[in-house]
Amino acid sequence: MKRNWILVPGLCLGLAACLGGGVKSSGEQGQDAARPDPGYGGGDTTVRFALKAGGQPVACHTRIAGIGSGQATATLAEGMLYVHDVALINNRGQEVPLRLDQGSKWQYLNLALLDFAGGSCKDPARDDGDTPVYQPLAGGNSEVVGSVPADSYTGLSFRVGVPVSAKNAKGEDVALNHQPAHSPPHPILGIYWLMWEWQSGHRFMRVDLAPEGGVRRAGGGTSDRWAFHLGSTDCQPDAAAVGGYRCGKPNRFKVAFDRFDPKSDQVVLDLQSLFAGNDIGRDDSADFGCKSNATDAECRPIFERLGLRLNDSAPGAGDGGLPLDDGRHSRVFRLEKTGR
Repeated sequence: MKRNWILVPGLCLGLAACLGGGVKSSGEQGQDAARPDPGYGGGDTTVRFALKAGGQPVACHTRIAGIGSGQATATLAEGMLYVHDVALINNRGQEVPLRLDQGSKWQYLNLALLDFAGGSCKDPARDDGDTPVYQPLAGGNSEVVGSVPADSYTGLSFRVGVPVSAKNAKGEDVALNHQPAHSPPHPILGIYWLMWEWQSGHRFMRVDLAPEGGVRRAGGGTSDRWAFHLGSTDCQPDAAAVGGYRCGKPNRFKVAFDRFDPKSDQVVLDLQSLFAGNDIGRDDSADFGCKSNATDAECRPIFERLGLRLNDSAPGAGDGGLPLDDGRHSRVFRLEKTGR
């Protein structure tokens, strides 16, 4: 007998489901499109950083071609920076601080030191690192580790620099950027290469490049390094301030990314972009390079690329050393997939 199959609507849906898919109605598809990204769920978290020149990974003595406006070839002599107030941004736009692991030798309170050059790049003969407290920490570091409470996180923010102070576990203010040089509160604040006696503080970022052929001046002077040192300037003693100093130009800035997943993304500091406006083969200013001097013409392009105002926009404006924007459009930091 010939059989006639009749598929009722309910049976059709059941079969489709059994075949592994099912057909969604236009209404269901619209709901999926509107459904928020579940994001990263929180817990123990590692925020990874990397130092690159374009797409080339950079470490101590890495040879970099075509860097700066003069397209120089140079090697990395120093590559360190401090970051603080690292936070994940939840899907409601709230910044939730990453509680840093205080067991890491690279972290103290809300501050972390990133050292891309590693201990081998330091030159004690050059930098007078003659006592243990002044020595760099062994090895290198490109991570900030901590934890955040469970939530749905979709972004990242952090600040570059050493803050004036931070709260300890007792809620007390602890001076960080300005403290006696011989008694730092933590080893990451006692590294000679990052101390800045002339401003009684620290270098927040130090990237020294050694261009082939050296750095030349029109007047005949030469140096083997073009050095970029970022730190607070115009600092004066102030007994009422935590740490005992107040600085007219803080030179700290924020970086933020709306889309970030710590499981698959890393933050890249791109040297090609950082030095794009400077010819590192020559210098005609007071310093070989830029050492955050507000009157140094060599500092203008590199500060602009960092998103910092080098000097007051007008006499008495008091906005020198402040960020130019909210940090969401960095020209020197970017995100990349880690390939993990």
